[in-house]
Amino acid sequence: MDYELRVKISQVCAELDVDGLRGDIVTNRASKAIAALEGRSEVTIDDIRRVIGLCLRHRLRKDPLESIDSGYKVDKVFIQVFGITEVEENQTNGQRMSVR
Repeated sequence: MDYELRVKISQVCAELDVDGLRGDIVTNRASKAIAALEGRSEVTIDDIRRVIGLCLRHRLRKDPLESIDSGYKVDKVFIQVFGITEVEENQTNGQRMSVR
C-alpha cells in the first residue's frame, strides 16, 4: 500500500475526529484484504472507498440531535480528502477512480 494512501486514510480519520488509531489500522488492513481477495497486490482508492465507511462509521462520536447518517459524513470527508470530483464519484461503481 502506498504511503500516500495511508496518510490520506489517517487524514480522513483526523477530519472525522475518530478516537485512537484503530480506525486507521482497520481501514488499512481491510483495504489490503479487498485487494488480495481480488488477486491484486496493490491497493487502489476504490478499495479504500469500499471499506472506509464500514471501518469508520461506528467509530464516530454521535450527536443525538443530528439527523445526518454518519455514513454520509464518512463519504463526504473521503471525497474531500482524496480529491474526487462528483462526476468521478458517480462513475466509480465497480471501476477504478481517477483523482484530481
